[in-house]
Amino acid sequence: MTEKQTLTTADLIARLVDIREEKRKIKAREKELNDEWRSLEFEALTRLDDQGMDKASSKRGTISIGETVLPQVIDWDTFGEHIIQTDALYLLQRRPAAAAYRELLESGETVPGVDSYIQRSINLRKA
Repeated sequence: MTEKQTLTTADLIARLVDIREEKRKIKAREKELNDEWRSLEFEALTRLDDQGMDKASSKRGTISIGETVLPQVIDWDTFGEHIIQTDALYLLQRRPAAAAYRELLESGETVPGVDSYIQRSINLRKA
């Protein structure tokens, strides 16, 4: 569609429905591809480990094992205490929890240093 065309409300709704359906198909296909990717990735890691290799190449590409250290909290209470005692807020990601924030607002509390904004969107139901 070009920017100059003026759509009726019915046309807008129809196009939104079409786009949502197409996005759902793409999302389903993406899930299939991600599942296949994880399966092949596991197979490749296993094969490289079994062969004592950390890299393999073919005419189409090269695979290599990469490793990244990631945190996995096993005791949230202890972790929370550590953050408070050492002022280690840098261990947290920088975004407030939206649901908890809304609960505080609904109970009449304010959160210092945080302002609200309204995110507007269209909710769509197929007829």
